[in-house]
Amino acid sequence: MAEIIAVVLFIILGLLSLTASIFNLKWLFTSESGRFFIKLFGKAGARIFYGAIGILVLYMAYEVLRSNGYIG
Repeated sequence: MAEIIAVVLFIILGLLSLTASIFNLKWLFTSESGRFFIKLFGKAGARIFYGAIGILVLYMAYEVLRSNGYIG
């Protein structure tokens, strides 16, 4: 049961991060953490960073499902 909750959270957060980076959602990039990454990487770099984080989190959800035998 705990695995399923973790997977659902990973999927939601991964899709949120990926969607925010693709569509350049203003609320993410004007937040304090968003401004930090813009200052660190620039606007395009921050979008790429958030997109990569989203893909990584979605992959983590896949690995949890695979390791527990839910998918092949």
